[in-house]
Amino acid sequence: MGGEHGTDGAGELTSAPETVTSLLRMTRLLVGIATEAVDELDVGVSLPQFRLLLVLSELGPTPSARVADQLGTAPSSVTRLADHLERVGYVVRRRERPNRSVVRLELTTTGSEVVERVGRRRAAELDRLLTALPPHEQAQLAELVTRFCDRAEHERGDHGSVL
Repeated sequence: MGGEHGTDGAGELTSAPETVTSLLRMTRLLVGIATEAVDELDVGVSLPQFRLLLVLSELGPTPSARVADQLGTAPSSVTRLADHLERVGYVVRRRERPNRSVVRLELTTTGSEVVERVGRRRAAELDRLLTALPPHEQAQLAELVTRFCDRAEHERGDHGSVL
């Protein structure tokens, strides 16, 4: 990726426009694959609800305020998402002791199975699409994506990057 990175003082892109366009295209593709996996497996959750399940899968039992932070959303939104997930048996809520105002969210076994099933479906579709590339291009892609993600995570941290 040539050129400078980011935006100039006026908010104009300073990276190669075709690189940004390609990344936007890839983002749409990856979100589409995630959405299709959730929809096709008919697990009864929306993509935002699935993102909450992913956070819990990665972090384990977690206070709802931390889940909201990880998702980049308001705590009230997490409450609404968790309401449905609790009703369908994917999440349980537990009150912290001694501070009972803190609500900890936890995946159930069924919720963990949903995360695994959707993850396997997403991985299978990505694998299917990658087979169109020769092995050396797959390796190049993996190396570039890893470098890009490592750099972005270093700069951005965990700001709503769950999907």
